[in-house]
Amino acid sequence: MIREKIEGKRYQQLIEFLATRCNRFAFVENRQLMDDEKLRLAFVDEIMAEIKDQIIDRKIQRQWETTILGESTAFVFYFHLNNVTTQFLKERSNSLFGWITPKLPEDLMFYQDDQCLLAACSHEGFFIVDENLWNSFND
Repeated sequence: MIREKIEGKRYQQLIEFLATRCNRFAFVENRQLMDDEKLRLAFVDEIMAEIKDQIIDRKIQRQWETTILGESTAFVFYFHLNNVTTQFLKERSNSLFGWITPKLPEDLMFYQDDQCLLAACSHEGFFIVDENLWNSFND
């Protein structure tokens, strides 16, 4: 678990690096934080309009890599990680922890197939990362 703020140029470099190691990413919309679910999902649709054809799935989940909800659920959106979505991630935020409600969806996660290599918990200010991946990034 790492509490380092990844911002600016380092954030841009991390996204580029992850794009060479991962083939998909996800973000979360926690339903318990929604005042109006229909309105919030319309807002998320607007945010992801330019990458909507890159979506793999939208699942309703009680847990993901960094969070376990009690009775509540969240929408977890899964996307292909490619040139289009890499650019989207770099343009939408300037920080790994900048992915946070209400401005954006939360908790970016990056996968190589089914293995999560990096998962952020934006509101708690930490991320978990595969040690070998992190060492490679920092070399």
